[in-house]
Amino acid sequence: MKTTVLARVRRFAQASLGFGAAAILGVMAFSACDQNFSAPDPNAPTTDALIPVQPLITGTLANWRYTEINEFMAIMGRESYTSAGDDPRINTQPIRNAFDATAFIVNRPWNSMYYSIKNARNLVEFASKLSGTEKAGLEGVAKTIWAYEVVRLSGVYYNEGIKIQYINAPTAPFVNRATSLAEAAKLLDEAATSLSSAGSSFSFSLGNGFVGYNNPQGFLRVNRALRARVAAYQGDYAACQTALAASFLNEGNTSAAMNMGVFHTYSTAAGDVPPGSGRGSGGNPFFQNLAATAIRWWAHKDYVSDNTDNTVDTRVTQKAVTPANIPVPFSIIAGGGLTSSRAINIFPDPFSPTAIIRNEELLLLRAEARMLGAAPDLTGALADINRVRAAANAPALTTLGADRNAQIGRLLYERRYSLFFEGFRWVDLRRFDRLGDIKAELANHVVNTTGFPKPVNEIPQ
Repeated sequence: MKTTVLARVRRFAQASLGFGAAAILGVMAFSACDQNFSAPDPNAPTTDALIPVQPLITGTLANWRYTEINEFMAIMGRESYTSAGDDPRINTQPIRNAFDATAFIVNRPWNSMYYSIKNARNLVEFASKLSGTEKAGLEGVAKTIWAYEVVRLSGVYYNEGIKIQYINAPTAPFVNRATSLAEAAKLLDEAATSLSSAGSSFSFSLGNGFVGYNNPQGFLRVNRALRARVAAYQGDYAACQTALAASFLNEGNTSAAMNMGVFHTYSTAAGDVPPGSGRGSGGNPFFQNLAATAIRWWAHKDYVSDNTDNTVDTRVTQKAVTPANIPVPFSIIAGGGLTSSRAINIFPDPFSPTAIIRNEELLLLRAEARMLGAAPDLTGALADINRVRAAANAPALTTLGADRNAQIGRLLYERRYSLFFEGFRWVDLRRFDRLGDIKAELANHVVNTTGFPKPVNEIPQ
């Protein structure tokens, strides 16, 4: 019996504990989409109780925090450049729409996010052996994470499609964006049902990034916030407003109010692991010292000039900063003629958290729903946008524009600056058919209109 339990603990740890912890137990393969995960042995179901839940949750959260895709999407959406002397493909493939479907820039996001889905599915399977509020709480968290990753995948691969049948990767069909968003909405609603019956506390901790939301009632508000994001992407603005009403949306107009929400956190504590890119040793992968003589992440050359309030708007003055020891404009390594005068300063500390979802996004989602819903409420939408602008020290607006086209342009402008480098701009421009707003820098640069290509290994042969 001891041998059987140890083997099963090893299997769950390898599936869910993360790169660092799994390495302690043995070499872990980083597979493609499926995943063929091993379910608990049905011939000995009672041993499941001997596997502690907390290490499974901790590992799942660690692997969930793959944020390197924000860098790739920011380049494709012309938010930033990467001075990547180590691998020029990071810049050249997104801005030339010259993706190599066998290369890491295409495969790493797919593998990382599907690996996170695999962990969430393992948690759901594990929860099926539990009962009562403990089962409901674990299911609710796991399905919320699962849905979040489906939405991210759908944004990255967009027209190319993703897979929502979790069988052997080469034979699973690709589905379009509408189908993938419907799948995410279903998972989030199932998770909400579970969280509603999960009692007053979880049997596990979600860590420092979930302070205030580390119980079923609090996490349900996070779930509803994510559901609002999906509804907006679907153009279902009634559902978006209903979800926002049950979320953690706060109507404050301060920077503290904008940053209410849940985050991925980083540390050098035992059990923590480096992000998927391998940079650092548990810290934020996008931290950079602006006093250094080498800086990797730079704001797009138009980021400052396109903001009409760039001298006062803290979304510019604090997020894109002139470096201390590097002459500007800086020539981007391997950029082929690209330059920038501002370095990215989103994460000023080695352990700065990265957002999962914040109140600033929720206010802009409500502005979108009010603006574009069946019964437009432009006054309410203007008030929400002015809350966001007030927090950034930007002057209040008196109008959103004379027509729908101008109003969408204003919404996209505010989302560009509020959600900078969080992985949204290309998706926003694509979903509103506004990719023409992106200016290709050079003659050999192309604006991608379809999303990342399908990884070659995922295409049925």
